Amino acid sequence: MKRIVVVEDNADLLDELLFHLGRRPDYAVTGVADGRGLDAHLREHGVDILILDLGLPGEDGLQIAERLRHRPGLGIVMLTARGALEERITGLQTGADAYLVKPVNMGELTAVVDSLMRRLPAPPAEEGGWVFYPANWQLRAPGGTMLTLTAAEIRVIQALAASAGEPVSRQDLVAVEGKATLDFDFRRLESTMSRLRRKLESAMPTGESPLRAARGVGYAFVERISVKS
Repeated sequence: MKRIVVVEDNADLLDELLFHLGRRPDYAVTGVADGRGLDAHLREHGVDILILDLGLPGEDGLQIAERLRHRPGLGIVMLTARGALEERITGLQTGADAYLVKPVNMGELTAVVDSLMRRLPAPPAEEGGWVFYPANWQLRAPGGTMLTLTAAEIRVIQALAASAGEPVSRQDLVAVEGKATLDFDFRRLESTMSRLRRKLESAMPTGESPLRAARGVGYAFVERISVKS
């Protein structure tokens, strides 16, 4: 399933794009109106193709493309009314893989998305293992699913990866948050671990999470995980 996110502040155009792209059974399409909505989505979901309007409120499409261009396995398509050659060049230099001028032909857009999917390399991963990209806030499952992590989840995964399969105590997991254990509400930690476990389960065909509770101790990541810069 190709995960596509469309970032467009024009509600009518966004609906049109979602309708046409959503007709493809191999596309999983989500729409958001701005960069903040995109970031909220990426905290919980992965993305393969990002379709960006250039003239967004707040953070514009160029800024978003420049910020996300180094995410492994991500393709970026710019959709904009700005068709001047200089602006097209700027878009491509900033990080876009393709630049289409509105009004865009939906058949052309679909062809561009399919072409990008064929050309984009899969993020490197060790056979059979998980790969953690802390700089990109991402964790890649053995089957290739890319998960986007929250700040709290990143700190947890870093601690678990460093322990090489051995349990990490709840106190140590609290410490990586920079909190004093005496003042910390451990229900917050349990909530973080529950959300992370569900996220990991969603990436596995078996629905089993490698995040396991060690009774009376804490938690362990029981499968191989490597860290990539």
